[in-house]
Amino acid sequence: MKKIRVNLKEENIYFIYLGYSLKDVGRLLTEKKYGRKVLILSDTNVFSIYGEVIKDSLTKEEKKVIDVVIRPGERAKTLHNAYNILKNCAENEMGRDDTILTLGGGVISDLGGFVASIYMRGINFVVVPTTLLAYVDASIGGKTGVNLPFGKNLVGSFYQPSFVYMDYNTLSTLPKREVKQGIAEIIKYGIIKSKKIFDIFRDKPVDEMKKYLPFLIEESIKIKKDVVEKDEKEKKGLREILNFGHTLGHAIEISHLSKFSHGESISLGMVGETYISWKLGFCREDVYYAVKEVLQKHRLPFNFSSVVIDKIFNYLRYDKKVRQGNLRFVLVEDIGKVKTGIVVKIEDVSKILKEMVKDEKY
Repeated sequence: MKKIRVNLKEENIYFIYLGYSLKDVGRLLTEKKYGRKVLILSDTNVFSIYGEVIKDSLTKEEKKVIDVVIRPGERAKTLHNAYNILKNCAENEMGRDDTILTLGGGVISDLGGFVASIYMRGINFVVVPTTLLAYVDASIGGKTGVNLPFGKNLVGSFYQPSFVYMDYNTLSTLPKREVKQGIAEIIKYGIIKSKKIFDIFRDKPVDEMKKYLPFLIEESIKIKKDVVEKDEKEKKGLREILNFGHTLGHAIEISHLSKFSHGESISLGMVGETYISWKLGFCREDVYYAVKEVLQKHRLPFNFSSVVIDKIFNYLRYDKKVRQGNLRFVLVEDIGKVKTGIVVKIEDVSKILKEMVKDEKY
């Protein structure tokens, strides 16, 4: 069991608890500042496995528990669902000292965090992630939000949790496809900041990866924590490093929702953005193939054969990093080193990606 301290400005300090048991989470909510009422937001898949454990832990500490359970999946991240959760908060007379606890993956923490940030202008927010992807990405950093038909996370806020609580045992109930989503995000950390992480994925056998997960999770969290501490609200350009693979990835995800998960979309986004890096002279050809081969080794999508290029550009135009009609990318210089803030015209991106697809056919 470990605790990682996140130090932010304005005395906003919280802890990430790694390797703790879900049945003990209630003990951390005994302080008066967490109020008497806790709304648990979860989805039907996760709540059926862990809901009662969390509820029991909270009721033992004499908390009044309200549970809101929604359908799983990216389509649940809507303003309509946010309104329904807000309505539950109001109908149960939750106050500013009460707490929203999210139990699930990134969709749940994004949605629940957004509601926590706007209900009564902000109430306590506790994150209990249950997926590998949420461990290393959505649960850390304070980004919350919902989607619009035009794109991902177009409505949202920066809102930090009171604490994050992880029980590694939740990984044992994840389908293989869900685990691979998290693997994609950890590989991203290797590409942007840690050759050591990347080398583990490149050199170690796939069937031995499970024993490296605690180390990989902790290292990924530390990388994100360090970036967020320096640039919590993306005002200095430092946090942009975390967007590698996400400019293309988000557009692929929202335009191909029935085909690719978030992690699979980010995998393709990393391939595409590394190819752009190579073609624009930021990295060598072998770096592109190294990224592609690692993703292929870990059975993640690594070519664009199932991606409709023109379709993703309908959504790229709404990317939050678009400036004066141009896209901003994080481009690779070498494994463990990237360059942020690279402006590329949308038509140039289209030309390069279509060239990549053509190359993949030969």
